[in-house]
Amino acid sequence: METVCLISIGNELLTGNTINTNATFLAKNLTNLGFIVKKILTIPDDPKIVPEEILQTISSGKYRLILITGGLGPTWDDSTSIFLAEALNVGTEVDPEALSIVKQRYKDLFEKQLVDSAEITSARRKMAILPVGAVPVDNPVGTAPGIFFDHKKTKTWIFCLPGVPSEMKEMYWLIESEIQILVEQKEMGYFETEFTTSFTDESLLAPLLIQVRQKFDVWIKSLPKSYQEKENIQIIISKSATSKEASELEVNAAKAYLNQLINTSQKNVSSD
Repeated sequence: METVCLISIGNELLTGNTINTNATFLAKNLTNLGFIVKKILTIPDDPKIVPEEILQTISSGKYRLILITGGLGPTWDDSTSIFLAEALNVGTEVDPEALSIVKQRYKDLFEKQLVDSAEITSARRKMAILPVGAVPVDNPVGTAPGIFFDHKKTKTWIFCLPGVPSEMKEMYWLIESEIQILVEQKEMGYFETEFTTSFTDESLLAPLLIQVRQKFDVWIKSLPKSYQEKENIQIIISKSATSKEASELEVNAAKAYLNQLINTSQKNVSSD
């Protein structure tokens, strides 16, 4: 299984001022590709915390892919590139390709009269500073390039993407085909299904879910409402296997077995 750690950087995420939709988006899409998201970290823009957390994540050797969002912009607190360099124990430099991306973005914005000048100020130039050995990732909708670093010692791919959700999503779609290579090499596949049961009481459903888990190697989860909302309970069954077809076969078998258990349970209740 190819495992992933997602790191979200930003004080606004920890104060509740901003909902972390980036982590939800990435977790969902990476899971659908066949990755296993093992951890999601949310940390503040703190020069003492960020490098340490990144270093610990890399050094653990547990993750084939690390995706970091936030902290790539022009303001003083946008320091993810510097934090990553510190964690990697490498220097930083103005990357020519990254600088070219920044220059072109501001040229385009100036021509559209969205900024007053195309001048590359120190704040704008800052976005082209990358860890030595890193590769810039194009940003088709924003000004800050992303960052890619191949940590060969731990065989970990590290991507840094902007925290602005619209920019992060566009950049993710650009790199998804590259990331997908990692799971294709392992011939991994993911499948999930969601459906509605006839139960409104989760406590009656719980023993049946245990029986499904004992018979099938799947992840199964009930999604109940509050007791005031008499709605039928939703179920999610999912699995990662050596192919999507294998995952789908196991999930569908587990679903059929659960439905069989539910029908038997309801018949027993009726006969009582």
